[in-house]
Amino acid sequence: MLDVNASGEEAFLFFYFRNFAGFLIQFGAGMLLCILPFAEGAFRYPRKSVNISCGALALLSSAVFPLIMGMEVIRSSYYQAMFANLYMLVVILIFVAFYFRALQVETVKKMIALVLTLFYAATQYLLVNLVTPLFPGGMLPDIYPPLTLALYAGTAAVLLPLSALFMCRTVRAYLAEIEIENIRREFGMLILMTFLYFVILMIYSSRPAGMLADYWWWLVPPLLLDVSMLGIFYWTLFRESVRRKRDSEERKTMEIQNLQYESITHEMEQLRRLRHDMRYSMNHLSEMLALGDEKAMKEYLSELSGEISHQDTVLYCKNTTVNGLLQYYVGMAADQGIRCSVQANCGDISIAPVDLTVLLGNSLDNAIRVCGQIEGDRWITVEIGVVGDSMIIQMVNPCEKVYPSGKYPMNGTFLPAEAFQSSREGGGYGLSSLQHTAEKYDGDARFCFDEQAQTFTVRIRLNLFTE
Repeated sequence: MLDVNASGEEAFLFFYFRNFAGFLIQFGAGMLLCILPFAEGAFRYPRKSVNISCGALALLSSAVFPLIMGMEVIRSSYYQAMFANLYMLVVILIFVAFYFRALQVETVKKMIALVLTLFYAATQYLLVNLVTPLFPGGMLPDIYPPLTLALYAGTAAVLLPLSALFMCRTVRAYLAEIEIENIRREFGMLILMTFLYFVILMIYSSRPAGMLADYWWWLVPPLLLDVSMLGIFYWTLFRESVRRKRDSEERKTMEIQNLQYESITHEMEQLRRLRHDMRYSMNHLSEMLALGDEKAMKEYLSELSGEISHQDTVLYCKNTTVNGLLQYYVGMAADQGIRCSVQANCGDISIAPVDLTVLLGNSLDNAIRVCGQIEGDRWITVEIGVVGDSMIIQMVNPCEKVYPSGKYPMNGTFLPAEAFQSSREGGGYGLSSLQHTAEKYDGDARFCFDEQAQTFTVRIRLNLFTE
């Protein structure tokens, strides 16, 4: 039966209200936070029905809690906190069972939301216990005396809106994109910390109040949990953010590569068509002039036709893609008065045409652009060959200035792409694109600026047997 001997019905109602409100504030908020990170499609039942069910469970369990805690045998017991924790544990287990049934997403995602909700509850519990000793005022013999209730209400007013916003935006987006295989180890550590937290709480709750003379000992379990979970959670987020940034950069690089490939192949096709049309026109003019005596004009047309068709007839190597790229860019360089020395020796190789286009196209495009900015002799040397199991590409061109990123010293050695900044307005991805493409074939791309010789060298190595 209930202990209502303080001042009759009024005292009981005051006791009932405190414990009802305290339980609802502490555990109703947790139920809400658990389901916020999931969109409509994640639920097995209509979300509105799930919300109503969770609300009903929160209200019903909060209504029953003060009735059980008001029983004389419990209120007068040294183990009052243990009974309260047992009841809370039963309610949590009922909610978790419903929660797992209502959601149809991966178990790991469900558990992540649960663990983050526990983190909220532990943080609130820690704050309440930190502040309570600062306001000594005669604690009533129940779980939620006035001061404790006020502290739970105050902390919930601050933490709950922030946590709800975090769950709705950050965690929802995180769960939608997360790759489960990448976080299994971290997730296991979170579950272990959660289990240990509950074990410690049960041990503390089962000890008589007289054995807990030092009140601050109650801060140890939530403090340890908060510190551990913060470390693990932020470590996980950091690793995941690094992975996402890398994936984003790779996707951006691949998009740039595809655009470059399409642009270069389109320009090469247009150039071939233009040269074909010009040869046809000049041949037609030659036939017309054959009827006259203008020998000088014939010679001029013949010479011009040979110059236009020269680049299409030069065979640099047996690889169709490499040969076509060299014809295109050497012709472009010649139009700008840039001499090109080419040594290419490669046939059928296991490098995708789009990747060859990125590697040669970017390198030659950069070299031509830099040569166009300098005075005096302008030249480019290109060496392409197969050495053992690797394909080697090396290009050298004159260069008066580079833009270091500051991450590596400019000492004339070969450096990775991140050692240089783009000289183009708005930045660029040329060197990083080369490096990324080379790494796809277990190779590498390195770059060297020789300040004394005023040259810039690109050296690329590709593994020909990488699938």
